[in-house]
Amino acid sequence: MKLQSKRGRCLHFSDGVQCNEIISAHSIQKRGQLGLIAEDGHVYRVNADLSTLKETGGKPLPKKIGVNRASTFPGMCKQHDNKLFSPIDDRPLSIDPHQVALYAYRSICREYFVKENASKSLTEMFKHPGLGVEQRQMLAGAAYGQSLGFKRLKRHKLIYDHCLSASDFTGLKFIIFGSTSRCSLQASGLIFPDFDFQGRQLQDLSPETKNLDLLVFFTAPTEYGWAFVLAWHESSDLSCERFVYSLAESGRGVGKIEDMLLRFSLACCENHAIRISWWDSLDTVAKSQALDFMAFMADPTLGIRSDYLVAGCEGLADWSFDNVRDVR
Repeated sequence: MKLQSKRGRCLHFSDGVQCNEIISAHSIQKRGQLGLIAEDGHVYRVNADLSTLKETGGKPLPKKIGVNRASTFPGMCKQHDNKLFSPIDDRPLSIDPHQVALYAYRSICREYFVKENASKSLTEMFKHPGLGVEQRQMLAGAAYGQSLGFKRLKRHKLIYDHCLSASDFTGLKFIIFGSTSRCSLQASGLIFPDFDFQGRQLQDLSPETKNLDLLVFFTAPTEYGWAFVLAWHESSDLSCERFVYSLAESGRGVGKIEDMLLRFSLACCENHAIRISWWDSLDTVAKSQALDFMAFMADPTLGIRSDYLVAGCEGLADWSFDNVRDVR
């Protein structure tokens, strides 16, 4: 698995055309995003390798890491990475569909890279002659799941490939939650939305469902602070619009948007960077609760409860949102 993960390639929409040196690209921006939370050049990254999960009974653990190594993957060549992402690497986020599309594309490319590698690695492992019956069954199930997830994501990457190559962002929709307070968590991820904040099903993720809606989410630096962004293409309207409606519905009631987006980030994303002093300041109960949510993504053997986004992590966020910009 580790060997496969080091095999770099360029995932730019014009892959193979003028590609040069493959680099370790940051899926969470180094200067802007990581720079907002780094302390002495370091952040915590969620560690969920097999040895950690065995040691903790299935829970991931934060691991201190330098910002140069945080959230990197060899999924772009140097030329394409520099040219394509300069509008977000060199400027703070504004209400700009092009910038939002680039942040979303970066999230998609990382997940595409991870899923493709996992699918290939598990398929190769299945061929090992020394495997027992139970091991083969386990690997076969895991390989099928990764292959299915990769095929589903590939359809969405092609949609964003077209948007960026044609500079056509008319189908992009997004909501920006802006903040001027301190930021303690950076994230870049995506999800096929399954349940909303009231526990209602949004779409059926079973293998029989051919096409799934995709929601991308990320944090980004802005001129006056930072933002948490939800973004999707209009082809994913059905589930994503209902997801956003559910978030607003809970926000109008007793829920706080900050709490809801924190537990959503922890439960639905494995690509985080965490401010060290914030995490260290949490008490044991709060850390345990946060790690339980992180385990949703880290442990594939855990079943997904319909109410996993309904409650949890209340009061852990040390930030607040000042404004919301809805571009739909």
